[in-house]
Amino acid sequence: MTLTPVNPKRNYGIDALRILSMLMIAVHHIITHGGLLKSRDLFSGSYDMLVITELTVLCAVNCYVLISGYVGVFSRHKYSNLAALWLQVFFYSAGITALFWIFKPGAVDLRVFLRSLIPVTSREYWFFSCYFVLFLLTPVLNLAVQKLSRRRLEVLLLSLILCLGVFNSVYNAYNGTDTLNLNRGYSAWWMMVLYMTGGYIRKYDVFGSVKKSRFIIVFFATVAVSAVLKLLVQSYTYHTYGSLKYNTLFYQYNSLNIFICAVALFLFFRKLSFKPAVDRIIAFLAPMTFGVYLIHDNPLIRNYIVKQHLGFLQKLNAPLMMLGILGTAVGIYLVCSAIDLGRLYLFKLLKVKPRLEKLEAAVRKRLNRTKE
Repeated sequence: MTLTPVNPKRNYGIDALRILSMLMIAVHHIITHGGLLKSRDLFSGSYDMLVITELTVLCAVNCYVLISGYVGVFSRHKYSNLAALWLQVFFYSAGITALFWIFKPGAVDLRVFLRSLIPVTSREYWFFSCYFVLFLLTPVLNLAVQKLSRRRLEVLLLSLILCLGVFNSVYNAYNGTDTLNLNRGYSAWWMMVLYMTGGYIRKYDVFGSVKKSRFIIVFFATVAVSAVLKLLVQSYTYHTYGSLKYNTLFYQYNSLNIFICAVALFLFFRKLSFKPAVDRIIAFLAPMTFGVYLIHDNPLIRNYIVKQHLGFLQKLNAPLMMLGILGTAVGIYLVCSAIDLGRLYLFKLLKVKPRLEKLEAAVRKRLNRTKE
């Protein structure tokens, strides 16, 4: 194994956050797809512990998009990057479907097969479907961040956070309707808000003089307050109405508490620095993080492996269950990273990225000639 050389200009704290965020996403999927919350008695110690864990890890997706805005706001917009991501998504979507067709043919019918061939439009992976739209609009978003005055940009972001985040998430939790089609933050619209927030932080070095310890305090304080409020709301509605109501109030990606957690965690990791040996390990692992998501959250993997083989966690007591969740998440990360490392070498062997960049350059050159 050859570790990537250290780049002194690279922020390895940001890359470390990519890795941690993917581990957090794995924890979230283990809890939700593994049916752990439903297996616990309401308001038991293990139930409360799962609620706190969920509120701790839910900001991971927001962190990913904040990173995209922070890194991309002053970067050149390359369609070859999007094409390379699409090929990676297609590789796993079609490849995993083909493996299931061979080894578990009952799981794959014509509809599943066709969906695997068009992963963006079929929302095989909701994150990439939304990110695809976000990527196409990044030139406009970058222009807005770069050209607007600080005051106007702050007014715009505050308005979007309030309307698309705070008000929408509260209204959705209270009425169960989503008039703005934010889908609890599972949307390109919310990604745009996060992307611009990341770009804003990069442009103005927001809170650059604040000690990083304060950000981690804000993160855990927000998690604690969110957990207390959520459990209080659940207890009140259950004892008043006989069922849980407003259950998504603090659980949506566009909820204010989740947004604050993501920003605080991002600002904390932005200031982190490591020894060169750790930097090399981070640089080696970071490129595989997206592959971890594409493998373990593939619909077939989710339905026939994750959901069916994590039932043992439901039978464990609270401490062992938490150890099992963390151990399983690390196991998923390492196994999927090893698989994606093979995919990286294959794409490198086939010179996928250079060929896509060459194709993009040729198309740009042709379009420039046409304009002349």
